[in-house]
Amino acid sequence: MKASLFRRLWQPLKVLVSRAWGPRSVGGFIRGDGEFLANTRMGNSTIVFARERLMVGDHVFVADHSVLDATHGLTIGEGCQLSYFTVVLTHSSHAAIRLYGRSYVKTPEKRFYMNAPVEIGAYSFVGVHSTILPGTRIGRGSIVTAHSMVKGGVYPDFSILKGNPAKVVGDTRTTDARLLEECPELLVHYEQWAGRGALAGISEAGPCASTKGVQA
Repeated sequence: MKASLFRRLWQPLKVLVSRAWGPRSVGGFIRGDGEFLANTRMGNSTIVFARERLMVGDHVFVADHSVLDATHGLTIGEGCQLSYFTVVLTHSSHAAIRLYGRSYVKTPEKRFYMNAPVEIGAYSFVGVHSTILPGTRIGRGSIVTAHSMVKGGVYPDFSILKGNPAKVVGDTRTTDARLLEECPELLVHYEQWAGRGALAGISEAGPCASTKGVQA
C-alpha cells in the first residue's frame, strides 16, 4: 500500500518524537518506493543510508543502534530480524584510501573501491554486533550468530553462520524439525513462508503444551 500524504508527514515526525523516550522501535516504515509497511519496525536510533535503494519486506524488525548502508543496493526479506548494533555495508574504501592517499577525495572513480549489493533472505535472524560486508547473499531462514562477520559470498537457505570470517556451521532446519515435533500445529505457519515439504518427517504428536526451555 502506498503511503498517504498524512503518513509521509507523520511517520518521520513519529520517529523524532519517540526519541524523547530514548532508543525504541517505531512501528511502520515507508520504503524508498513509497510503499508503507505497517508491520515493519525499526529502531529510532538506526541509521539508513540511501533509503531509496533499501528494498525491505513487511514484518521486518531492525533493532536500535544499527547501520544499514543501502548505497549499492540492500534487500532485506520479509520477516527478517536484525538485532542491536548490526552493521550491513554495501561499499568499502579500506584499500582505496591507502592506495590513493591524499588524492582519494579528488578521485571520483576509484580503483579497488569495493561496492556490491547485499541480500538477506526472508525470515533470517542476524545476531547482536554482527557485520555483513558487500557482496553477501544470505539465503532465507538463516541465522547469523552474534559477533559474526560475513565477508561476502553466497550462502544457502537455512544456513547457520558463525565466526570471523563467518562460515556455515549448521542448518536451521535441524532445530526447526525438533521444535515442530514438539508443536506440530505450528507447521502450517512455517510452511506459509518455507513452502510445503521444507521439512520431512514431522511428528503427528498432540498440541504443544509448553514452550518451557525452548530458546530462539
